[in-house]
Order: sequence, then C-alpha cells, then structure tokens
Amino acid sequence: MLYCDNCTDEELVRRAQGGSEEAFSALVDRYAPVVYRLARGITGGPQDAEDVVQETFLRAFRHLESFSPSRATFKTWLLTIARNQSINVFGALKRRTVRFLSEFNLEEQATGPSGDPFSGGDSGGESLLAIKQEFSRVEQALEQLPARQRTAMMLKAQEDMSYDQIAQVMNTSVSSVESLIFRGRKRLLEMLED
Repeated sequence: MLYCDNCTDEELVRRAQGGSEEAFSALVDRYAPVVYRLARGITGGPQDAEDVVQETFLRAFRHLESFSPSRATFKTWLLTIARNQSINVFGALKRRTVRFLSEFNLEEQATGPSGDPFSGGDSGGESLLAIKQEFSRVEQALEQLPARQRTAMMLKAQEDMSYDQIAQVMNTSVSSVESLIFRGRKRLLEMLED
C-alpha cells in the first residue's frame, strides 16, 4: 500500500529528504516496475535486472539530497541512475522488447491488412506461429543495433518518454536522441526486409 497514493513525486521526495522512510518506500513502490523494465531491457535477464533495481534505489536513497526538481523530474533522475548502473555493472547493453512494433508497421505485416491475426484462411495456430516467428526476427534484429540506439528506442517505446527526457537520461542532446531513434528504426527495417 502506497504511503500517499495522491502525492506527487516532488511531495514524496521532499518528505523523504526530510527523513520519511515511508515516503521513500512509496517512491520505490511507484517506480520499481519502471526501473525493472529499463534494467531488464538493458541486461536481458530477470536476476540481473532485479540486482540493478536494488542498487538503483540504494544509490537514489544515498544521493536523495542532491536531487533537485528544477534540474529534472524524479523519474528522469532515477532512470538516469538505473541506466548508468546497468551499464556499469554489465558493460554491454542488450535489448529485449518488441513493444514498439506498431511504430514500424510490423504489426500489419504480421497480421495482414485487416489487423486480425486470424484472418486470411490460416488456422489460429498457424497465425500465432507466424506472429511468434516475426517477433523472434525483430528481437534478433534489435540485438544487432548499437547499444545507444536500442536504449533510446526502448525509452521512447516502452516508457513513452519525450525526446527531452531521453536526452537527460542518456546525457546527450535532443537532436542526438532524434538521430539515434531515426537511424535505429531505419536500420531495424532494413534488417527485417532482408
């Protein structure tokens, strides 16, 4: 149960900075799933991601006094710690998500023009197998993208972050993020067309 369901992040941070363990626990409850998804996308493994989540919140707790809402949102600040921790601990970025398929029109390719995976006379089992195979191809293609492109695309697709927020998390410019996502999408489509 959250300490304060209706409290903003800034209110919870202010209370946690004042010594409230309950407020910090509420922030952990609120953001552990987000940090886990990011860490899982980078590390590729559930155990590794859980370790990153623990280390991220430990570091956030230790450095909570340095957080300033005038510089970044709490979510952006926390995901920056999570990203850096994942890179520091595991070195190589790995990416395992296919959530942004619709951005690449792959959903239509996998399901047919009607958008129904069971249309076109195929039996349900054959259509599901085709979709699984397409997802597998996308996952393999993602693994071949440079780490920075995968990370930018994941933050956009999975966390629905703005280019500005992604730039803050990745410590780069907005134009660099736009370029990373554009080149990543283009390269992904090229690999899938082969």
